[in-house]
Amino acid sequence: MEESEEMGDRPGVMSGLLTEGNRRKGRREMADRKCAGRLIAGVLCAGLAFWEFGTGPAAGILAFAGLTAYGAESDAEAGAEIKSETDTEEDVESEAGTETALLLHPTIRRYFMYASGQQSGEELLARISYPEIHIPMEEARFSALSSALSQYNSEKKVSSFEALKTLTESAKEIHQDGNTDVSCSQECEAKIARADGIAFSIVENDSNYLGGVHGYYEKTGTAYDSRSGQLLAFTDVVQDCDAAAARVVQKLSQEYPELSFPPEKEKLASSMKQSDAGQDQSVLFHWYLTPLGVNLVFPPYTLGCYAEGQQEIQLSFEEDPGLFHSRYSQVPETFVVPFDQDTGIRADVTGDGAVDRITVGGEMDETGAYKDLTVSVNDQALTLSDFPYYSTELYLIRSNSRYQLYAFCKSDNDYQILKVFSLGNGAPAEQMPPSADEGRLDPYNLGVRSIETDNGSETAEIGQSGSYERAYSDETNALTDPGSMLLSTRMDAMSTYPACKAYTAEAGYPVSSDPYYQADADNIRLTLKQVAEFETVSESGEQTGKASYPEGTVFTILRTDGAGTVDLKPAAGEDKIARVSGDFSDWPQQVSGFELETLFDGTVFAG
Repeated sequence: MEESEEMGDRPGVMSGLLTEGNRRKGRREMADRKCAGRLIAGVLCAGLAFWEFGTGPAAGILAFAGLTAYGAESDAEAGAEIKSETDTEEDVESEAGTETALLLHPTIRRYFMYASGQQSGEELLARISYPEIHIPMEEARFSALSSALSQYNSEKKVSSFEALKTLTESAKEIHQDGNTDVSCSQECEAKIARADGIAFSIVENDSNYLGGVHGYYEKTGTAYDSRSGQLLAFTDVVQDCDAAAARVVQKLSQEYPELSFPPEKEKLASSMKQSDAGQDQSVLFHWYLTPLGVNLVFPPYTLGCYAEGQQEIQLSFEEDPGLFHSRYSQVPETFVVPFDQDTGIRADVTGDGAVDRITVGGEMDETGAYKDLTVSVNDQALTLSDFPYYSTELYLIRSNSRYQLYAFCKSDNDYQILKVFSLGNGAPAEQMPPSADEGRLDPYNLGVRSIETDNGSETAEIGQSGSYERAYSDETNALTDPGSMLLSTRMDAMSTYPACKAYTAEAGYPVSSDPYYQADADNIRLTLKQVAEFETVSESGEQTGKASYPEGTVFTILRTDGAGTVDLKPAAGEDKIARVSGDFSDWPQQVSGFELETLFDGTVFAG
């Protein structure tokens, strides 16, 4: 099949949508890799001592929760220069081994926007979502990468706004034909595939629907050099494209033996050698970078019909080290890698020198829910029966020379349950949560925080027939560091809200030395209905005395220990933190000897 046929008339695909990965133009030449001077490591967490929810930057919650780079670098490591092209391979390998040990802590903000039709009874016309990625803790130290991400964010916003206009016009035409229950969409969900001192890579799952028989989806990737901030081409990472193409063809024949249009090795190698895979031309594959290798993704219609889906192949640093430039192919001692249920992941988890295949699956029932969860390492499998869920978010974690698998499973009402498995001996084993006196038994979530709303200020962007009145965004801290993972759980102390703190994966199931969960409850305002006296505490939680608060004092919920203590911050900006003790295990809740709702107005509880 010719490329024009493969990439051409696709149901539900609109020109200009979901193609930024294919259409980046004018890629800058790789800059001279020698740094002009030493970057100061001390700015990493400077000034980030405390987080005030709703007004402080995302970096604040990271610093307050104790999220730092796993294994602080020495001054010599912090000032390490990126070597020039004349350096030896040994020098580059030594440098890469040092800088891959430095893990970055990105945040992913996801925007959601909805357009409705004013002339057709406010029916939903179109919706979009797009990501925005930042490195708040490392922004000063990795300024070039931060600038590159700012450009990425800007391009995403511009292209998404244009897409919303196009989608809205398409939906209006469909509605005029009487199909008012159809809406068009474009959604992009991003994850961080790699984030260390050497490379930073984003993987995106894109989907769109334009009212046809079915929608369209594909996985794309972007990779940067962490020091220079330069966008990486495939040939910056893979040095032997002919051998890589032969390996990919072999892997495709093994993992997808029934493909309708398997690629020709020469054509694939030619595509790999393109000086810039982001030029305005048809691309055979997308790719992204992980700590374990390079993943190639062949979108639907590339190697087969739509029903055959997309295909993904992992070229492993451990399995084929000769394919890669040494700078980007040093497997770090500590990392987190996201992966999908339908593709699995490959790594030497048993330590025998051979790459093992890790897969996660389940049997689906007639309602569309999975009824069991099976984790496999090669031919060794463990199945959790009678475990209903709808989707999984999967991470392979290496810490303290051990491999673990984290499976965040979403159940009814978006209830999320974390299952943890050890993989080291080749036979998956479920890790149990800590006992009740060591930690909460609630599910650990990925720390999503709702951060802002939009009341329709962008209405003029798409004219009188549509508006952006329903728009919001949320933010998560990407899982990139096993030593500092920000996870959240639901709290019902004095109201219902998510609260999070930093955990480590070193001991198997996530554990934390932080006594407090930081509350994401800035939208909740608790107003005293009478004069009350509470203990006061410092930011570190040490008792500082007592204070009397008058009727009408407004508080926000700052933090809780998840048991019988909640710390409140006066909304007026006072420095004192009020500590409230109570019994939150039953209803009505008891606070300082009073029923909660006789003492405070403004409590918010979810069922």
